[in-house]
Amino acid sequence: MKNFYKITLMLLFAASTIAFGQRLSEIDTLNYSKMISKDEGKNFKTGMDIKHYIAYDKNTYKVGDTLVLGAPTGEGQSAFSKKRHFEYLFYGKPAGVLLKGMRYVEEQYKDYKVTIEKIQFNKGSMGLENYVFFYVKPLPNTDFTVLDNYITVTMVDNAITKGEIKPIHNTRPLTREEAVELLKKKKEELDLEIITKEEFDKIREQLTPIIKGK
Repeated sequence: MKNFYKITLMLLFAASTIAFGQRLSEIDTLNYSKMISKDEGKNFKTGMDIKHYIAYDKNTYKVGDTLVLGAPTGEGQSAFSKKRHFEYLFYGKPAGVLLKGMRYVEEQYKDYKVTIEKIQFNKGSMGLENYVFFYVKPLPNTDFTVLDNYITVTMVDNAITKGEIKPIHNTRPLTREEAVELLKKKKEELDLEIITKEEFDKIREQLTPIIKGK
């Protein structure tokens, strides 16, 4: 419930700011540390378009990327309903919250895929942090019933951390542990003659610096 009031307050601020017609800016690449910084944030405007966003999970997200909806973390909408909803996904744009109220995406859409249509920055106010939000749409020809033109993924880094959205492909660098596991898997494929010795040697050459921490 605490998160509900926090998100609502942030969205109402974003909606009121955009509604007054603030001129949008654009940036090619923005990473999480700069986005969250109050000092860096002074250079950005609410509603600034972002072409590439390097999120807290170190993955890079861009318009056109496909995301998978993970497990919803929002509580049931009433004392009589045990159904969950996505805490960070709602129908419409922030400005629509003022008119239509918060309409969360339902839990039935877990594992559905959506594409990113727009990435924007929102400047925090009244002690609240800066954050990034996505406008997304379900993939065509699915039975996803959209209640508005867009779905907003608000506080993207929180949504990622909570597992409500997941990238189809990781673009971040592999960790040492991941590199070790991948090399083991490729060794098994070599032993089973699924890949050739040359293919294995090429992969090992690429992974060795990561494993050795170079």
